[in-house]
Amino acid sequence: MTDLEREYSPSSRAGGSADPHVARYRAEGEAAAAGFGSRLTRTAGGSLAVPGAPGGPLLVAVHGGYWQLMAALDALYLALPVVDLGWSFASLEYTIAPAGTIPGMVAECTRELAAVSAAVTAANGGHGPVLLAGHSAGAHLAAMVALVEEPPVEVARVVLVSGVYDLRPLLQTTVNEPLGMDAGSAEACSPQLLHVRGRAETLVTWGDADTDAFKAQSRAYAAHLRSSGLASVIELECSGRHHFDVLDDVVDLSTTLGMLALGEL
Repeated sequence: MTDLEREYSPSSRAGGSADPHVARYRAEGEAAAAGFGSRLTRTAGGSLAVPGAPGGPLLVAVHGGYWQLMAALDALYLALPVVDLGWSFASLEYTIAPAGTIPGMVAECTRELAAVSAAVTAANGGHGPVLLAGHSAGAHLAAMVALVEEPPVEVARVVLVSGVYDLRPLLQTTVNEPLGMDAGSAEACSPQLLHVRGRAETLVTWGDADTDAFKAQSRAYAAHLRSSGLASVIELECSGRHHFDVLDDVVDLSTTLGMLALGEL
C-alpha cells in the first residue's frame, strides 16, 4: 500500500478494516427501522424519513462509503436520539458506483432533499429549519448540494464530518477504480475548487484519529469557505474519535460536536 493509498484509507487508523464499522451501521440501522415500524416512510427515490413533532427541525443525513458502499438505511440509527428530541429525520438514498457517477449522486441528493422535506411535511404538517449532515463521501455530497449548488429547500446548517473536498488525490488511488474519474471530472466535482453559493452555517469536523490527509482536507475546505465570505464556519477536531465513530457525536448532546450540531437553529 502506498503512502497516498494509506492516507486515503480511513480504516488504516481505525482497526485496519472498514468492514466491522460498516456492519455496525447496518445492524443499528436495521434495528432502528424495526423500532420505527410504520412511522418510517420511504420516498420514491428510496430515501428514508421519520416525522417528528410538527414544526420541529429536520436533520437530513447523507451516508458515506466512498461513493461506492452503503445505503440510506446505514445512517438511520442517527434518528433515534433526535426523534426523541422532537426532530424529524431523513437519510438520503443515492446510486453508488459503479452504477452511479458522482455528478449523478449530487443530482439525486438534491432531488431527495426536496423529497424528504415533502414527505415529512405530508406526515406532520411541516418541519422547521433543516440541518444537512454528511459523513465521509456524504460530507462531500452535502457540501455540493448545500454550498456549491442551489439547494431545493433552505438549509440552515451544514455539518461536514470527515469529508473529502478535493477529489484530485483520489485519482492515484484504488478508490477511483469504480468511480472512473479523470482530471476534469475530479476538478468539476471538488467543492474545494468551486465557488461557494450557499450561506448556511457550516461546521467542518473530523476525528483526531482520522488520517492526516482527511484532516488536511477538512482544514483546507474550512479555509476555502471563510475566504469565500461564508459568515459562520466552525472547525472542530473531536478527541478520541476515528473516522467511523466520529459520526455518532453529531447526535450526542453530551459531546461538543453534538451541542454545536443540534444547537438552536
